[in-house]
Amino acid sequence: MIINVNEKSNIPLFGLDFIGILDRGTNLLEVKPITLCNLRCKYCFVHAGDYINNFILKEKYIISWLKYALKYKSTKDIEIHIAPYGEFFLYDEYLRLIRDLKKIPQVKVISIQTNGTLLDKKKIMDLEKVGLTRLNISFNSLDQSIAQYLSDDPNYSVEKMLNIFEMVLKSSIDLLIAPIWFFGVNDNEIIKIIQLAKEYQRKGHSGDKFRLGIQNYLIYKTGRKLRKIRQRDFGYFYKRLADLEKKYNLKLKLGPKDFNIHPAHPITPPVERDEKIKVQIVSKGRTAKEWIGRFNEKWAVKVLSKISLKVGATVHANVIKRKTDENLITAWI
Repeated sequence: MIINVNEKSNIPLFGLDFIGILDRGTNLLEVKPITLCNLRCKYCFVHAGDYINNFILKEKYIISWLKYALKYKSTKDIEIHIAPYGEFFLYDEYLRLIRDLKKIPQVKVISIQTNGTLLDKKKIMDLEKVGLTRLNISFNSLDQSIAQYLSDDPNYSVEKMLNIFEMVLKSSIDLLIAPIWFFGVNDNEIIKIIQLAKEYQRKGHSGDKFRLGIQNYLIYKTGRKLRKIRQRDFGYFYKRLADLEKKYNLKLKLGPKDFNIHPAHPITPPVERDEKIKVQIVSKGRTAKEWIGRFNEKWAVKVLSKISLKVGATVHANVIKRKTDENLITAWI
């Protein structure tokens, strides 16, 4: 089932992790406009592609809420990072969204997280025209069989992805290649991707134009998990990156400062953990045990319940998640 989120939906865009606007108390705001995905990656931490209900946000609704969100922020150098629980290029209004984001004076950087498989020359040219700053593309292996295994897609093409990288590098759009290191699975592939990065560097692509951002594989309760693969602690992960940095003379440990991300006035949920709150159920959630509640007019609440809830009903729920550095609220019945 597709649920359209607009003015009539009564779903606020603060409070949820899977749709809307996510703030972590910095000058970067994450925008999540869609939950549909064209892949079923075996490691997806949000289980994208397998939801009972999927959500698509209307572009005008996102912009109106974003302008409201920016009133909270104490900075004029905002980055909008489009990072859906799904694949952004399934979103029909993607060019209009970027074009309208570009018109907002506070917004200086617009970046997109994508698996890259739906990109082509025309899309890249169109993205360049509307002013996209950076593409962050997931890419885990130069070996065709490993790439197909991890993406769970027999049609995944490494050659196509390499052509896409070349097209992006020839455009005005910056490129960040973001592999996940699955220790014991793609160790050799990480080395090959580093060597690919060095090749791009030799061609003159460095600095903001090209980065390599290797990520540590983490296991989440709600995500898909690779069999017989355990996650490594960050101490071990960063030690391995440090060794590779020295060996290849390439910066691999990227942090907020590399992207000019800094603290900014947070958008803070008006509730406390363990507080009992009254919410109106306004929609089903992604799964049979998830619902969306509306609280205090401007806030959505992810409501988890073992019993079926009725849209329109008012319920009392206990807040189980509320962080001072995230504008998210999760409650339990």
